[in-house]
Amino acid sequence: MVGYVQAILIGKPLWVTNMKCSWVYAIGYQPDPTVSIESMKEVGSSWGSWQTWRACSTDNVICDELGKSRELINRAFQAVCNFYVPRNNYQKLSRPVGLKFYESENNEDIQDIDDIISCHLGSANSDIVLLCGFDFSIDPNITDKMELHRLKNRHGAIRSVIANSSAQWVAIDYDKEIDENYQNLPNFTCDTMESVLNLLV
Repeated sequence: MVGYVQAILIGKPLWVTNMKCSWVYAIGYQPDPTVSIESMKEVGSSWGSWQTWRACSTDNVICDELGKSRELINRAFQAVCNFYVPRNNYQKLSRPVGLKFYESENNEDIQDIDDIISCHLGSANSDIVLLCGFDFSIDPNITDKMELHRLKNRHGAIRSVIANSSAQWVAIDYDKEIDENYQNLPNFTCDTMESVLNLLV
């Protein structure tokens, strides 16, 4: 059986195989040491939280938190990547050269909001979004009501981005059970890193 990305390209005109792809790395994602980051960059640009930059050499980096953004700017972080902060924080940070911004709302009730924003921005001009390190399940053992509330808000936000996007979303090397909220999305599926790199590099 062919991988998903290969399946959607089989029998298509040549120009379709030149679709624009983006990677989105979840906070905590650790790349497979046997897979070259450079080969992944050949497929497309990457998006993720500032917390992904060291492990993944992320191209487009998000930081929604003002204090951490200020700390990173003091270290000239915007010189080594495309660094994005919320528009309100951009003003508060005195609009330093090289810093980029996005529109944002109050996101305190969503776990790891940088991941959600990365999905939004990464999918904006992409035909295929390749998701690495995301969890599409809900642990039934979570008992803390606030943690569960924030986690459900996270899943709702991710699902909303996928459902309202024209891109195809592919969870890479995902081997857990997918929560039912994602199972009826026609533009969401899974595939392997090997399949994607073999086809697209």
